[in-house]
Amino acid sequence: MKNSILSVAFLLLCSFIPSVSNAQMVGHLNFQEIIQLMPEYETASKEYDLYKLSLEDQLKQIETEYLESQKKMDEESKKPAPSQTRMKMWAQQMELMQQSYQEMQQSVQDSLNIKMGELVEPIKTKVTNAVAEVAKEKGYSHVIDNSMGTLIYADAKHDVTAAVKTKLGIKEKPAVNPGAGKPKTGN
Repeated sequence: MKNSILSVAFLLLCSFIPSVSNAQMVGHLNFQEIIQLMPEYETASKEYDLYKLSLEDQLKQIETEYLESQKKMDEESKKPAPSQTRMKMWAQQMELMQQSYQEMQQSVQDSLNIKMGELVEPIKTKVTNAVAEVAKEKGYSHVIDNSMGTLIYADAKHDVTAAVKTKLGIKEKPAVNPGAGKPKTGN
């Protein structure tokens, strides 16, 4: 009886040992923070802003034309005998411009999304490759991005953000005014 209990205990222990030795390490990092700290991101951000300004100029042109038509229509309506033909023409013109503006707004937004994707994709690839290297070096089987707020719990000892920053040569930016908000001492 004792031997059978010991045998069962030994078998249970043997079945438990492989699961412990096959335990997987899971790391986590703030992917978005790393992306935004990359020098390439600042360059991409500036290029994106210039692109955005050029597209916004097109929208402003439509706005200007719309306001001019509205002004002409207002001037015509203040006359003692406004021309109904002109009023109708400007109203139709303004309606078309409004439709055009809305279509242009959607087109601008789509173009901006595409441009941002084009500019950030090479940076994401570089960071993803660095994450893979760090994970292999540190023995992580998985690395989870916690920048989207979906991680419920993460032990800080498994945070690989600093290791990936080091791999990419990113240095922390100093606080603009580290002493701000601290009470003065020694009055």
